Amino acid sequence: MTSQPGKLLITTLTAAVVAASATACGGSADSGEPAAKSTANSSALLYDELPQQQRKAGKIVVGSDISYAPMEYYDTDGTTVLGFDKELADALSKQLGVPFEFKNASFDGLITSLRSQRIDVVISGMSDTKERQASVDFVDYYTAGAMLLVKKGNPENLKTLADLCGKTIAVQRATTQEGYAEEQSKACEKDGEKEIEILSFDRETEALLQVKQGRAVAGLEDYPVASYNARTSGEGADFEVAGDQIEAGPLGIAVAKQDTELRNVIQKALDAIIDDGTYKKLIDKWEIPAGAVTEAKINSGT
Repeated sequence: MTSQPGKLLITTLTAAVVAASATACGGSADSGEPAAKSTANSSALLYDELPQQQRKAGKIVVGSDISYAPMEYYDTDGTTVLGFDKELADALSKQLGVPFEFKNASFDGLITSLRSQRIDVVISGMSDTKERQASVDFVDYYTAGAMLLVKKGNPENLKTLADLCGKTIAVQRATTQEGYAEEQSKACEKDGEKEIEILSFDRETEALLQVKQGRAVAGLEDYPVASYNARTSGEGADFEVAGDQIEAGPLGIAVAKQDTELRNVIQKALDAIIDDGTYKKLIDKWEIPAGAVTEAKINSGT
């Protein structure tokens, strides 16, 4: 999730999360949407540049933590995947000629699944960082920083991470947000203040519930996720964002280091939908204009 360490990481609190075993790229991953029938279009602009593996399979298998609205989340039927990332993948598929098939999995296991070839790519609001670049490559498609999400009215008057010293925060495990909280907690202690109590969860929705129920004074999420939750949870009555974005950076589609051919053709597909206006239409539809990019870059995270 954010720019995961930062997935840009949520569903509405009532969205169902379904996990089951499914085969993908010769291995297994949790299920996402039902296995798609091959609908390869060999006349698509970039089909001939796809690696043989994806052309033969007739699809690109995506690992994703499908609990991160508005980036990726389940519809109320518990099986249909919605969100900006899903529609971005659908737009890319029109350029590439094969569908993207989403498989649900915990965020902290996505890179492992990618490196072991159980999935082809990760699309999950994942932050492109130097640390992650050591094991995977990224095609960057959005920019986001972390945001504090607090109860409506901001009863603790929180504006920065430093305001959390001696308080409790809820985050998703293995995200950049968790890393930011840990760094700030150490800074609190160094300054002679109480450390931050950090509650970490496998799903972003679990972390959000802690804030709603008062077990944590704040959550820390990627900007589009925090903004979405502030707008939609309780019809806007539950939460609000507080302060400014923290360390904004790129979110990327993660690809295994050895799969340079796949990485490069995805970059071309992303540039194509930026150039033809499809990307902007998706940005506008999902109301996340602040992080839009103008070109597809590889490994631009620092």
